[in-house]
Amino acid sequence: MENIVAVAVILRNGQKRYFLTWGRVQHPVDGAPLEAIVLKHASVFALGGAAKRARICPTLRDAARQPYFYEALFSLSQERIPLGKGYAAWKKRIDRRMRRGMELYYLGRP
Repeated sequence: MENIVAVAVILRNGQKRYFLTWGRVQHPVDGAPLEAIVLKHASVFALGGAAKRARICPTLRDAARQPYFYEALFSLSQERIPLGKGYAAWKKRIDRRMRRGMELYYLGRP
């Protein structure tokens, strides 16, 4: 589960919206690249305000009470993460999809 993270998007009015996505894809420790990707694509979702910044949540528990949390978690957990040689190709594919705004699961109301 450490490969799945919750990302909080803080709106200009101080409210938070949450996303679930893959962690450790862009960088194994530094969360800034992932936060930038989520912030860049957050505007295509109906957040109820303008996004100001994004931050990776310390645990999934931060987002667990949001609508669609379990549906997104289930969907992400169905993806088989290969071991060994296949991992690098999987990671590259997921990174490309994330940079295009895919693989970001918004937990708010559509």
